[in-house]
Amino acid sequence: MSRKRPPTRRKKRPGKRQQERDARMLGLLVAAGVVVMVIRWLAAHWWVVVLALAAVAAAGWLYTRRQQLRWEAVRAQGLRYQLLELDGLHHARFEGAIRELMRRDGCTNAVRIGGGGDLGADVKATDPYGRRWVIQCKHRRNGLAGSPVGTPVGAGSGVAV
Repeated sequence: MSRKRPPTRRKKRPGKRQQERDARMLGLLVAAGVVVMVIRWLAAHWWVVVLALAAVAAAGWLYTRRQQLRWEAVRAQGLRYQLLELDGLHHARFEGAIRELMRRDGCTNAVRIGGGGDLGADVKATDPYGRRWVIQCKHRRNGLAGSPVGTPVGAGSGVAV
């Protein structure tokens, strides 16, 4: 007599939701493994992190510097003074305005030196052609009706700059 085999139970296949959960879990495990490997590699090669940070800092500095130069160029293009504006300035601001006008016109190293003991040199600059400029600023109180301020022009002549 033949024996009947008991019916075998079919194993239930996981449903779609379970497969999706398993796939997500596998993805998370792989990502975690990659992160751990990267961290270990960076710990062994710390200089790469230092170089990357230095590159980011240098790029930031270059970007900021480029923005500053653009702003200076825009500001210099718009730098204009009316005579009445210049006439109304305090003597120190007048010297500063002359320095700014020299910078606008291409003297990148224009400096205001005015003050006590300046020997008549209020602004010094070098123009784009390499010529040295030593400017003595004279300003009259009350415009043309007023008297000159300070020493006459030429009092500081012969000064080596």
